[in-house]
Amino acid sequence: MGMRTRDYFPLGIATGNAFCNRTDDIKLLVDNIKNGKHTLLIATRRYGKSSLALKAIHLAKLPHTEADFYMASHEKAIEAYILNSTVELIGRALGPLEKLVSSIKKYIKNLTPKINIGTNHFNLELQSDTTIDPASNVKEALLLLENLLAEKGKQAVFLMDEFQNVGMIAQGKGIEAAIRHVAQKTKYLTIIFSGSNRHLLQTMFEDENRPLYKLCWKMTLSRIAAAHYERYIQTVAKTTWKKLLPEDVFSAIMILSARHPYYVNKLCDRIWTFFEKMPTLNDVETAWLDVLQEEKSDAVKEISLLSSGQKNVLLHIAKHTSPQLTSKESLMAMEMTGSSVMTALHGLEEKDIIERHENNYQIVNPVVKYYALKGAT
Repeated sequence: MGMRTRDYFPLGIATGNAFCNRTDDIKLLVDNIKNGKHTLLIATRRYGKSSLALKAIHLAKLPHTEADFYMASHEKAIEAYILNSTVELIGRALGPLEKLVSSIKKYIKNLTPKINIGTNHFNLELQSDTTIDPASNVKEALLLLENLLAEKGKQAVFLMDEFQNVGMIAQGKGIEAAIRHVAQKTKYLTIIFSGSNRHLLQTMFEDENRPLYKLCWKMTLSRIAAAHYERYIQTVAKTTWKKLLPEDVFSAIMILSARHPYYVNKLCDRIWTFFEKMPTLNDVETAWLDVLQEEKSDAVKEISLLSSGQKNVLLHIAKHTSPQLTSKESLMAMEMTGSSVMTALHGLEEKDIIERHENNYQIVNPVVKYYALKGAT
């Protein structure tokens, strides 16, 4: 069976051939994984972090587990995610559990290994003593993992996603310190931390008063270059229509989506689904209007939650390609003081609505930019 449109332009995790380039990022991450260097992957939502991490782990050919903390609401929940993932990784990396029981018992004192013997497989559970604080249990589980891997001389990877939630709940205490304690010692277990709130993650890993300060290699994902997209999209066009997209059609896809990975895929998914013949410039614009319509409520909601100062600054950034935000002209146009502009910028960055690129600010999401401009008219 051939690839379907959705396979070329996935809106969720990109795998296999649908993974568009990022060759240097992949190479660095594979290298870090193989050499046991913990890595922090930072990118705004829907930029392809998880796809990148999973692709690198796949290429490194190492067993892995994943804990996604987006639903965690308190320390006990974080502990449960980590204990469950630890058990899963022990199974994947080290084979039959029944042979590991004595080793497991050797390395733990607070946790109790509970072993259920099912019809054809052993099932291990690590039960935590509720009187012991979650941080101690997390430390013990991760050290157990490292010790078992060391005994067998095997490497493995632990992907901790939406990790900023751990920071919000643990707030620099307990669990963060427990993870650091283990991560500083590991030779066999590599941890990849990733998350979508750049501001919170930077606070966790770059504030010298926080436990995870300077623990990791930091990788910030930026937008994929147009040239990389061109190679990929033109190959798909050739497969579909037997010829390359006209230059103006390809350019329009790049400009309208602002090369935001999610919106490039969403726009191309539309174009490839609805146009049997080679699309024209007009077709691309029609498809983009559909995307704008579909994403409208989310974007408008995001804008409506901003303070009036933040809306003001957002609009100014939307209108100008390289706004000198604190110049006299800008301040007069916005009717704001320099300090209130700085406060608004800080708030917009914290919410991940704008990003700084060299000395310039740009709006992360092209749909938010469109509705900011539209609402102002």
